[in-house]
Amino acid sequence: MKIYITGPVGSGKSTLADRLAAATGTPCFHLDEVVHEPDPAARWGNRRRPEAERDARFASALALPAWIVEDAGRACFAEGLRQAGRIVLLDPPPLVRRARIVRRWLRQRRGAEPCLYRPGFFVLRAMFRWSRAYERGEDGLRARLAPFAAKTAVLRTGRETEAFLKRAADVTKN
Repeated sequence: MKIYITGPVGSGKSTLADRLAAATGTPCFHLDEVVHEPDPAARWGNRRRPEAERDARFASALALPAWIVEDAGRACFAEGLRQAGRIVLLDPPPLVRRARIVRRWLRQRRGAEPCLYRPGFFVLRAMFRWSRAYERGEDGLRARLAPFAAKTAVLRTGRETEAFLKRAADVTKN
């Protein structure tokens, strides 16, 4: 099982990846953690890893016989899209994503949810900016997914996501 989960900020990528990994026992990689490392001195509370280190970490994940990766669809991780047996694009409505962005940011501000960055107002603004870029197609995600349409599942609702999770868990049991 090689599954690449992608979508805009607030779409539920991390949640689905973690739940799918727990249900199937498949290793899960959150690519934000491949791109960034903690740096308390930095404004965001993290810094980008050098490209060579980032690429080596990603390659070691892809070398495994099974994996689940989740990412917003960065171009530098296109090899994951090629190698994936299944790509999942989470695409809930904009209002759902915006509400999730705010809820998650508030939980992170209270310390109730860990995050790789310092959850200041500048981060909240950035998340809304990234969400709008996805809506307008400015982030290029849909274009990067186009060559893989045959193996891409687009999930827009919680019901569709739950059904996908159940099917994936059932496949691994059999």
